[in-house]
Amino acid sequence: MTATFWVVAALLCAVAVAFLFVPVWQVRRRGGGWSPAGVAATVLIAPLALALYAYVSDWDFEFAERAGRESELVDQLAQHLATNPNDAEGWRLLAASYMQLGRYVEGRAAYQRLWALTREPNDDLKLAYAESQILSDRGSLTGEAGRLVEEVLAANPGNPKALWYGGLVALELGRDEAVRERWTSLLAMKPPEQVAQVVRGQLAVLGAETAAAVPTAADGPKITLNVTLGEGRSIASLGSQAQLFILARAPEGGPPIAVIRRPASAVPGEFSLSDADSMIQGRSLSAYPEITVVARLSMSGQPTAQPGDWQAEAVLRPSEAPTVALVIDQVVQ
Repeated sequence: MTATFWVVAALLCAVAVAFLFVPVWQVRRRGGGWSPAGVAATVLIAPLALALYAYVSDWDFEFAERAGRESELVDQLAQHLATNPNDAEGWRLLAASYMQLGRYVEGRAAYQRLWALTREPNDDLKLAYAESQILSDRGSLTGEAGRLVEEVLAANPGNPKALWYGGLVALELGRDEAVRERWTSLLAMKPPEQVAQVVRGQLAVLGAETAAAVPTAADGPKITLNVTLGEGRSIASLGSQAQLFILARAPEGGPPIAVIRRPASAVPGEFSLSDADSMIQGRSLSAYPEITVVARLSMSGQPTAQPGDWQAEAVLRPSEAPTVALVIDQVVQ
């Protein structure tokens, strides 16, 4: 990014922070007390959104850099859409550009147009539209944006951006336990350190004991996994963003019990899955008679399964401390 881009981004973030801080100040003036969690989340919502965006997005940052240097490119695209209002791909590109530049109100308007043109919005669009609403109006956390985030979490409980905004939604609604669960799950996914530090601090404010992101129960069950590739498959064909995710899931569904994330190049290899890899403090592998273990090579680098990812899975009993061979030879449809 150019220096000019970062200066402009910093100024826009400052404006966003000032805008979001007003409701907190008004509550204080009416006689209420300061909410440490609310104040911190308000101040950090914009910069952390950018950090998480960089973590989970496949957006073309080279284009964003050019747009930062030459904002007329974005204006030209807007002019194109004025005469071609049904160009859905154009609206997606314009909305993403506005968000990357910190022009959240305009981003929200562009996503609104894209939303109207999309018959069946996918989770990526739901989150992007919700994010644009939240960053332009924090009150939307308890409105449509919050509903969209909850829909994504219900369908993909391991989506890191949904976990971040889901925590904010729960914080706004006073659902402290949901905040702890969602943000502890986010920590287990090894987000950018900037995000991790703030999330740990917010959990500490809420009374969560999260000095370590996950428990280190050495006495719990330990599952040894020998993960290999199926015949004819090559790690090189997955691309540079590919990551390996090993997940333990309960029979009834919900967030994974434990997760391991490694570079795709770690396959073939041997891995040890235990309570030290737990996503949510207090959930132990030993609490489940049977679990499903999935080893997935994600082409996008994201934990949520996408069509074209490779995976293998097995059902096992944690109490038997088994050694399991997983041959990755299935393609996610």
